Amino acid sequence: MTFSIQHINYDALKICQLSLLLLLLWNPLNSFAQISTPSKNAKIKGMSFRGPYDPVYDTSKVQNIKTSNAEWLAFIPESTLNRSTLTLIPDKENDFWSETIEANIQGIQIAKNLGFKILLKPHIILGEIPEKSKPSSNGHGSLASVQNAENTRDKTKGAEWRGDLNLRKENDWETFETSYETYIIRLAHIADSLNVNLFCIGTELKNSTTNRPIFWKNLIHKVRAIYDGPITYSANWDEYQNFPLWKELDYISVNTYFPISWKKTPKIRKTIRNWRSIKRKLKKFSKKENKKILLTEFGYRNVNFAGKRPWTHDRQDNKSPNNQAQTNLYKAFFKTFWDQPWVAGGFCWQWFHKPPSENNTTFSIQDKPALEIIQEYYKK
Repeated sequence: MTFSIQHINYDALKICQLSLLLLLLWNPLNSFAQISTPSKNAKIKGMSFRGPYDPVYDTSKVQNIKTSNAEWLAFIPESTLNRSTLTLIPDKENDFWSETIEANIQGIQIAKNLGFKILLKPHIILGEIPEKSKPSSNGHGSLASVQNAENTRDKTKGAEWRGDLNLRKENDWETFETSYETYIIRLAHIADSLNVNLFCIGTELKNSTTNRPIFWKNLIHKVRAIYDGPITYSANWDEYQNFPLWKELDYISVNTYFPISWKKTPKIRKTIRNWRSIKRKLKKFSKKENKKILLTEFGYRNVNFAGKRPWTHDRQDNKSPNNQAQTNLYKAFFKTFWDQPWVAGGFCWQWFHKPPSENNTTFSIQDKPALEIIQEYYKK
């Protein structure tokens, strides 16, 4: 009996092609099987979540977030920057357990089991400004005191906020970047292993991103080599137009604390008018970059003049909350943005594992009239 060489090769080729197709479809390590990416048309209805301060998670309190009709949760690990060493402190030195990587891993696992999609969005905060070492009585000081002075020197120049971080020396930038990259790469591995739906490589680090674009571009490429899902960067409201690397990312993400009203209790129609020019700029920018805009943080406190400096966290007016101001600002925000096709959705700031006390003036919407606004628009 004779066989056709061509026939044998053809059959072998068909078998190889079929095997490869089955491997791509069914391999559990395949990225498409692992991570459910956001739909291009569905709005991301998100809530930023603050976990418990002590290492005890209550699943029912995560379940309660569904009363807002949110479908996504943003988990926000925080690490503190030592102003002298320019390195991020170990998790074991975190003031609150909720900020640690361990806490966020537990929270993500619970939230995914409850059906939530996940954004992992790390923040860094600036540590306390160190006290200057005191000179010796003769004015010269010992070698030890000189070394102590170096170890307690504030290399951040007294920056009050992470976006203001602007280091003097190349070595200082490199020290910070090495520590930050180690932190982000660790989180990228966690995002990949937990099938997180969206990963953010940084939040509101505008001086760093503007002055050090090569570092950030390399970081994006390193994260993509680890994590197969979509990634973004969360820009401050006054930063997004200057961020140099949107083309490398999947969303233009903006924290929307734009000053929008100077009234004690803003009127809805007037606030919508105030949004018009900002809305036009965002829409134009989305078209220019050919990417949707994700509103990674939006929210207002229930205080007087809440739209004037929406980012403030002070405890003013704690005894006389202004719930109407918060409600009106939320209504104007949703009426302005939520039906726009270039808006991918957003994350309300914020929901606490332990609800704040009655009559609080935090950003929480729990047990406040503004919750009804979120429920209405997230239900659509």
